Amino acid sequence: SLFLPTGKPIMSPPPPLHPAVSVALYRALLRTCRKGRHLEVFGKRSTSAWLSGVSCTGNYTDADQPSLPNDAASVKTAIKYLFRTNWAESVLDIAADFNEEASIPQPFEVLREANLRAMTLLPEPQALPARLPVFAYEHAALFPGEETTFRFFEPRYKRMVEAVTSPTPETDDGGGGGGGGWFLLRPREPYFVLVRITEHAQLPNGDYAVNVMAGPRVSVIEEASEDLSVGASRLTFVDKYELCTDEDFGDDLPTPYQSLDEMRLHCLDLLMDATSIDNILSISGPPLDPEAFSFFALRFVTSDHDFGQKWKWLACRSTSHRLLYVIDLLESFQESKRAKEDEDITFGYLEDEKQDSDGEANVQVVETDK
Repeated sequence: SLFLPTGKPIMSPPPPLHPAVSVALYRALLRTCRKGRHLEVFGKRSTSAWLSGVSCTGNYTDADQPSLPNDAASVKTAIKYLFRTNWAESVLDIAADFNEEASIPQPFEVLREANLRAMTLLPEPQALPARLPVFAYEHAALFPGEETTFRFFEPRYKRMVEAVTSPTPETDDGGGGGGGGWFLLRPREPYFVLVRITEHAQLPNGDYAVNVMAGPRVSVIEEASEDLSVGASRLTFVDKYELCTDEDFGDDLPTPYQSLDEMRLHCLDLLMDATSIDNILSISGPPLDPEAFSFFALRFVTSDHDFGQKWKWLACRSTSHRLLYVIDLLESFQESKRAKEDEDITFGYLEDEKQDSDGEANVQVVETDK
């Protein structure tokens, strides 16, 4: 984070929680993750320290590759595990076994992060501004949940930051979009992604540095209007829009899959084979919803700067197409890795054979000299 101090690793446990506080936190986290249905609200500051140490049955495990919750009930059990005895003991035990250098998150820090991520990833349409400004920029593309930093120096975009971070919506001066930090990212027509400013600061020269997180994709219904209050440098607005989702519902799945959930599970298994669980959880908890998971998985096989490829998948309205693309890449990687391992084994065997034959030849030479 640009503006929040990271601090040093906490090597001592957090203070014990009062039982009533534990219950309140547990219930608050359940509400935030929609009773376990949205694991992605738990970001990198909370998942790596505790989620990786909880199996689907809610029991702490010392396995080399622990399993991750794959349904809402398992997520609820994993959260409950932390509060079953005491938060401090739970997170300290897990952090000590999995990464003793990791900082131990405070329980309210986990709740705060989950609330902020849920606000961006799971916005209520009625809570969004009716009018949103547009940041037209071709050199950025963000999958849902992805974060980046922008520096705004153009007058129209500095005006936009001021408008959308205003505590109360502006009404009469053409500002629009006040409150919440929301705006739309658009590299080119007709693609839009809903973006929220999570932190911002004005620099000494008047520019704005902002941290943002991407939310859902947006379909524009009504043509944009223009704000004339910033002179020749006009700021574009969208006056009517709706959050959009994929159009496939598992009706035409590739063989041998019977459901999108089955594709998601297979893709997650391949990810866990290709990389460490810590690397997976460094983004967030893997979403349970196949559509959200498809964008999560794409982040492991797509370059951050391959904007064309990213906007191609943002424009795609098929969960199965995105999942199949990732699955094919990961299966190819898996086959290459196995071939390399077989090659190393074969090479090692041939080296041993060569050494044995060299040894025999040396013995024969010695015997001949006699």
